[in-house]
Amino acid sequence: MPGPSPSAHQVLVYSGPGVSPLSLSHTVLTLSLLLLPHYTVQPVTPQILSTQPWEPSCALLVIPGGRDLPYVEELTTKTKVTRRIAEYVKDGGRYLGICAGAYFGAKEVVFDQGGEMEVRGTRDLAFFPGQCAGPTYPGFAYAAESGSRAVSLIVENQPASSSSRQTLDHLYYNGGGHFILPPRRLRAIAAVLTSPEKGKALLCSVHFEYPLNDPPARDAIAKLPSQPGKEELEISERARIQWVEDLLALLGLEPPSRRKDRDEELAGVVHGDGEEDPSLLLHPTHPSPVFVLPLPLLPEIGSSSFASAPLREKMIAGEQGWDVLRDGNDELRIAAVEALTEGVPSAEGVTKALAKLRRSPPELEAPPPLDNLTLDDSTPSPPQLPDFHSVPKKILLPSPSIPYSPSWTPLFNFETFWAELQAARKRAGKKSGVMRKDPVDGGSQPALGDLVWYAETVTSTQTMLDRNPLLLTSLPTPLAFLASFQLTGRGRGSNIWLSPPGCLQFSLLLTLPNSLTSKLVFIQYLMALAVCEAVDDDGRLGVRIKWPNDLYAEVEGVGGTEVGSGKKGKAKLGGILVNTNFVGGKWRIVVGCGFNVLNALPTTSLSQLHSLLAARTPTTGRGKPLPAAPTMEDTFAKIMNSFESKWEQFIEEKGFSGFMDEYHGRWLHSGQEVTLTTTEPHTRLRVQSITPDHGLLRCVTLPSQAAGTGSGLTPLYDRGDFGGDDRVNLSYGAGAGRGKVEYVDLQPDGNSFDMMSGLIKRKV
Repeated sequence: MPGPSPSAHQVLVYSGPGVSPLSLSHTVLTLSLLLLPHYTVQPVTPQILSTQPWEPSCALLVIPGGRDLPYVEELTTKTKVTRRIAEYVKDGGRYLGICAGAYFGAKEVVFDQGGEMEVRGTRDLAFFPGQCAGPTYPGFAYAAESGSRAVSLIVENQPASSSSRQTLDHLYYNGGGHFILPPRRLRAIAAVLTSPEKGKALLCSVHFEYPLNDPPARDAIAKLPSQPGKEELEISERARIQWVEDLLALLGLEPPSRRKDRDEELAGVVHGDGEEDPSLLLHPTHPSPVFVLPLPLLPEIGSSSFASAPLREKMIAGEQGWDVLRDGNDELRIAAVEALTEGVPSAEGVTKALAKLRRSPPELEAPPPLDNLTLDDSTPSPPQLPDFHSVPKKILLPSPSIPYSPSWTPLFNFETFWAELQAARKRAGKKSGVMRKDPVDGGSQPALGDLVWYAETVTSTQTMLDRNPLLLTSLPTPLAFLASFQLTGRGRGSNIWLSPPGCLQFSLLLTLPNSLTSKLVFIQYLMALAVCEAVDDDGRLGVRIKWPNDLYAEVEGVGGTEVGSGKKGKAKLGGILVNTNFVGGKWRIVVGCGFNVLNALPTTSLSQLHSLLAARTPTTGRGKPLPAAPTMEDTFAKIMNSFESKWEQFIEEKGFSGFMDEYHGRWLHSGQEVTLTTTEPHTRLRVQSITPDHGLLRCVTLPSQAAGTGSGLTPLYDRGDFGGDDRVNLSYGAGAGRGKVEYVDLQPDGNSFDMMSGLIKRKV
């Protein structure tokens, strides 16, 4: 298996047998608070580690505290995952082991030698080439706090210089070992950093993931003969956080707080003339108000957004002019924009109120009591990440007395967007500011992009539309919901979509005629085509479609390749998520898209593709001129215009047939040979097309597996229909003089295309 790709962004925390739920929860929580939104942090099961190609996207693999022997049983003996972890690190990966995870990462474990809990043996990872011996302090007992204590560490950044030493106090310890270096030292070594070939491994025997003000660290501190004061404990807590960031940096990760140079590069995305701190704008911590912003030529469509009877009937009059709407997933508080201001309403007052809200995190629901939590597997209700879905969301309707000001939205200038949208429509021969015919009920509706919801920071644009039934069924369509940041962005399956600065993410709420029910699968393809056309109309930037729902760059200079090498690399630019709901006798579609526009490296973005094109283009003045450098506003405007045109054609022609040639011209897969891993034995295929009727990925079996030799399709995948949970259809067609050709048609739902490894596997 390969090591991590240049854009690896997932931090995977092992959550299988042996892990302490409390350590797992705090590890995920601590790393999330320090690494979001530039990395995802999520638990991972041994089944995923053993069956899925997790290595390319994994920036760091973490084995938290717990018990070492179950790790050996599950990861070494049962699933053989240890071999993959070792190869991953040697190929440039990163490993972090905490307490039991540190024991597991050493070559030899000596635990409680001569005692009742004795464990002794070698370990396959062997990132530390010597012995990890423990417990370092006496009194340890499993599933108990009798051996826990608060300890101090001396961190030697440069061992030869005593001035470089740093002391960390009050860290939580319970059963960890120390590393024995030759020659043996008098002091116990609590943490080591090693470099196995291209990668790095950090093994730490103390629990740095536990906040000092909460159990179990707080209880361990209470055992000290001299109790630290509040101020002293606060200093220790800040030092703990700083040290965890240092450890992550040593492993090659970049916490957002350490990326000031990149924030300076992205300062161009901040508009307006306010005095807001760009670092606060680019690293939000909680949801912000949502603006309802109509095209100025159609002001009435904004103020009437919540005018439908079902919404008005459910609204409750709240305090200070705010109406309250409690929906399935979110509670909304709705008012005109001047409700934010104090005193005389003004645009400047709104700007100041928004700045205050950015600096004032909401009060979240108190976490469950922690006093009774232990390291035992039966620990109830371990602490979780903040639940921002429980925070009421402010919805700001347009005001007739206070016009929109760009200072309200310093990350996205709507005056620029409206101008770019009208320019895009003019180039396409369309008019702005006119209502269009609704293809479902024959009434009138605005054009796509005329009505936009916008927030600097949301939980997820997709979730707020798709999981709130009242909004889903009663809001006017078409509606675009745009956010500069998402705290819990959704991807396909269980994936998380990151939103670092410079990423464009939005969801569209649409109504689909019932006559097109059988064509729902094509909507993701339609959005992919619209984005390609909008951002790379002549294909020179290398924006391509990866089946079924991803957008990639295929060009020199990405994916580890160099400009001028003659070899094109591949790197992900974005993804598409479509949710369909049949409610109130009609289909409501939520189309989500995330696309990298101005992101800094290592993430590949549209801006970088523009720079690569400039590097490849002669400066003699000959040939086609370079396209304009992308901005967030013009990119979104072009996508809105492009998708609207394709959506109208899709509805008018009642299907995707008219887009087939264009789609195949944009995708990455024609003639690609792949391995279908959902069959036994695995089946070798060649990609041919997507089918115009059901939108399946049509493949042909390679000659070695042609008819008569067996396709490798198990009975589950050989039913020849599209019912139940089947993901594969087997059929035959004419073979240009060679008899029958065996087709294997794959559904986009349930199959995942690991293009880099040439694998098609079941989506999990």
